[in-house]
Amino acid sequence: MEYIPWFAWIPLAAIIGWAVISVIENRNTTKLKLAETANNPELADALRSNTEVNRQLLEGMSELENRLSAIEKTLTDIP
Repeated sequence: MEYIPWFAWIPLAAIIGWAVISVIENRNTTKLKLAETANNPELADALRSNTEVNRQLLEGMSELENRLSAIEKTLTDIP
């Protein structure tokens, strides 16, 4: 069975270390943002309204997609 040479362990350890540090930083950043949102009711209200606007836009885009698929079907059915 082949083994990994000692010099190949250096980049492997660096990649694993980078991944672990990146995950920890991302987790801490997310917790900080959640804490800021919880302590700031204005920001929480703005996020709720933004979410509602995004939901409405998504519904409008879904309707548009349905209409476009109907048009495409009609154009495909024309001999």
